[in-house]
Amino acid sequence: MAHISIKNLGPVNQFDMDIKEFCIFTGPQSNGKSTVAKAIFYFRTVKQDILNIIMQGGPIKFSGNPSCKWLDIMKQQLKEKFLQIFGTSWNMPNDMEMHYIYDTKRKYEISITLNEDYQHFGRNFINITFSQDFTDYFVELDYKVFTNISASQKNREAAVLEKLLEDPYETVFIPAGRNLITLLSEQLNYIFTSLEGSQLRNIDYVTKRYIELILKIKPAFWDGMHGYFDRAENSIEISKNIKGRKPAIKLLIKRADAVLKGQYRYVDGEERLYLQNGKYVKMNFASSGQQETVWVFNLLFYYLMENRRVFLILEEPESHLYPESQQAIGEVLGLFKNQNNEVLVTTHSPYLLGTFNYMLFAGQSDKAQEQSVKKILHKQYWLDAQHVSAYYIRNGGAESALDSDDVVLIKNELIDKASDSINDHSDMLIALSFTEDGSRNYD
Repeated sequence: MAHISIKNLGPVNQFDMDIKEFCIFTGPQSNGKSTVAKAIFYFRTVKQDILNIIMQGGPIKFSGNPSCKWLDIMKQQLKEKFLQIFGTSWNMPNDMEMHYIYDTKRKYEISITLNEDYQHFGRNFINITFSQDFTDYFVELDYKVFTNISASQKNREAAVLEKLLEDPYETVFIPAGRNLITLLSEQLNYIFTSLEGSQLRNIDYVTKRYIELILKIKPAFWDGMHGYFDRAENSIEISKNIKGRKPAIKLLIKRADAVLKGQYRYVDGEERLYLQNGKYVKMNFASSGQQETVWVFNLLFYYLMENRRVFLILEEPESHLYPESQQAIGEVLGLFKNQNNEVLVTTHSPYLLGTFNYMLFAGQSDKAQEQSVKKILHKQYWLDAQHVSAYYIRNGGAESALDSDDVVLIKNELIDKASDSINDHSDMLIALSFTEDGSRNYD
């Protein structure tokens, strides 16, 4: 189980958590949910940073410096990534800290702190510290030559990293504001090819990675989820590979069709949503809810089909969705987690929190109840409470959002807080409008 701790980063004053297989962040906006999610993404993608440098020929080729070592290039890479995700360090408090422990033996750790520049008031510079085991690993890499890297060599290096860091997952961040990215879908290739390096660096790192991912895989959806799945079914090798996941994939397709009210396809360079009558609308003319969710469903489907294990970070899955569709998204996230993946979700939605609650309740059913519960909720959607954590993040800190008196559930007061406030105000206004005998007060 990995562990992260954060001190004085953005709105977060102090945050510590063990990262479980299904993590839920809730709380008021602008209180740090995204900051923590991005910090986790920052550390979880270090593995990919290392593999990218390997694929480009190692530190010397990557940097152009004949004396560059692995430790040097990794510190430089992590400094640049920090600036692209969190912005300038100059205005941050000089006691800002982030620490991430990757493995259960607490050997592999990265720490981010700031060094104050005493000659220039208010300027703090980023300091990256690797644990000794990490440093030893980089020294070993210094003795390896990476030229003309084959796929098998990359896979071997990836397997070594996965074992050392106890992390077999590919980290994928689906940010908020997805409908804007979908709205500009036809312009994305132009934007990426026309911008200069310095301009590209000014695009939020998480958003840029998300766009790059979509551009890379959307040609695979030329005939949609249904066609993608049928092609796999017609291949003996692929069909065998997805055999154990077929029920989950079929459930996901069914939910995607219901929420999107159509089927996504990438045809002739256009992203389209084909309707039941055979006609289509271009995705940039679809509803905001369809634009928000289309690539959530596509990415979950893609990773299930490709049998790639994922640590998914999803911001605000409820955006622009009717409550029934929010419920569907919540259940699909449980389904995805139960296919050997991990999920971290940030949300403001009481509907989504309520959905997670009954999924948790179902996962704690005893043997006598199990068959009856299955008739109400498919077992693919159940959540194992031992693998779930939930945090209410506000006022610079965080508290557990789980109530574990008898059954582990998200605290009802967190789900109902907004509704309670609205109802209280309504009751008080109604009370002012009526006299004790129930007649209308016109004073």
